[in-house]
Amino acid sequence: MPLELLTERRVQTATPDDTQERLELRDTKIRGLELRIGKREGSRRWALIYTRRSDSRVRRVTLGRYPELSLADARRKAMKLKAEIEEGRDPASAIQIQRTAPTFAELAEQWVELHGKPNKDPKSLSDNISMLKVHVHPIIGTMKVEKITKREIIHLLDLVALRPDGRFKKPQKKKPSKRKVLDAPVLNQKRKLSHRPNRVFELVRSIFRWGISRDIIATDPTHGMKAPVKKERPRERVLTTLEIQQFWNRLEDAPISLGLQLALRLALITAQRIGEVAGIAKSELDLESSMPLWNLPADRSKNREGHRIPLSPFAVELIKEAWALSEDSDYLFPSPKGVTAIGSHAATKAMMRARPVLGLDDFRVHDLRRTAATGMALLGISPHTISLVLNHVSARTGTITTAVYIKYSYDAEKRVALDAWGEHLAEMVRDD
Repeated sequence: MPLELLTERRVQTATPDDTQERLELRDTKIRGLELRIGKREGSRRWALIYTRRSDSRVRRVTLGRYPELSLADARRKAMKLKAEIEEGRDPASAIQIQRTAPTFAELAEQWVELHGKPNKDPKSLSDNISMLKVHVHPIIGTMKVEKITKREIIHLLDLVALRPDGRFKKPQKKKPSKRKVLDAPVLNQKRKLSHRPNRVFELVRSIFRWGISRDIIATDPTHGMKAPVKKERPRERVLTTLEIQQFWNRLEDAPISLGLQLALRLALITAQRIGEVAGIAKSELDLESSMPLWNLPADRSKNREGHRIPLSPFAVELIKEAWALSEDSDYLFPSPKGVTAIGSHAATKAMMRARPVLGLDDFRVHDLRRTAATGMALLGISPHTISLVLNHVSARTGTITTAVYIKYSYDAEKRVALDAWGEHLAEMVRDD
């Protein structure tokens, strides 16, 4: 192919003759710079022809169209790429990777299927999917992952922080209830800063890191970033004795089903997560033994560890009531159609509907679990036993000895703790 010193006029006026499909002009000033001119009017494209250093293969990378990219601009762009090629880079491959790179939404979908479903409990994964749908995908979901920078992540987190927290709605005026209101002191009334930006950041970072580990993407824009909310304190809300009585008694007047009322009460009695309580299959329960037990399977546990929960007489009493209410369903708290158990989100939404009736400030379902743990501590139960009741992994696998050698289930210790709490709770809520 002939070489010539290209000029702006030559680039503008050159056309292929009748025997040519296209005309290719090579520049002598910048070695490898080429202009391809097709027969169709306006079909003029700049390209750089180069030899890849790794395998001496001839490669071509398109620079842009003429006249949008002038001769001078094409030369400058070609010189910049030639400097990268001398350093061993391959511009054509980089462009191809960008074209085939997934969007963030596509990467997140792979993460859900290949990582989330095998490794996370259903409720946690459902929360992650909801976070992606509501907060993440509307901002960066359609962007190619290779194009997402730290600036885009910061912008995303800023927008998340500005969204109002739906858990804290303005209380509506309601008619005074005829029911006697317990004069209970309300603790922890100060609403702490929402830590949702931290949760979104942790999720996005996890997805990028997974993409790196699977060699799906090459860069992680969250690298070196820290959680946006620096002073994140654990929630400390615990119901007082009067608030427990208020919660227990006013549930009857709340706009939620009897089954959900029983599930919420059972969560307080057993100190277990509401999602695990709501999903109880009857096959998990052993009520006929002299030592009634609930066997929570590993695939339903948040930490993927099976858990044996001794049932106090008070817990058995509520379970039998729920069993009768559920009739022939395989689940203790069946969904309206009876085919599956109710979801944990159903209980959470029910609690939100019940808030005006319950009259408890800054109250969430998970506070029941913390209240039960605190109640057991006040009864003299050791922190280690309480951690076992709560199914905290650290209680059983904190050291090599406990993780590898000690396989004792601690059923007796847990039964003492839950029986004491159940008896104390029964006296508390039945005291007229």
